Amino acid sequence: MKNLKMKLAVVAAGVVASTGAFAQASGVDVTSTVTAINNVVPSLIAIGGATLAVVVVAWGYKTVKGFLGR
Repeated sequence: MKNLKMKLAVVAAGVVASTGAFAQASGVDVTSTVTAINNVVPSLIAIGGATLAVVVVAWGYKTVKGFLGR
């Protein structure tokens, strides 16, 4: 039990020591990354829409073909 308490104390000390490193990360400027991601989103939406349209047309063709008995 004493060994477990010692391990927990070491882990707690490590957590306290690492919080300073995380606090410094808030000064990073990410506006250029966010802008780049926002510029890519319309392209992804267009590609996804086109893919969905092809799938719907293929499904519709298959359904109509089944109704006609071919």
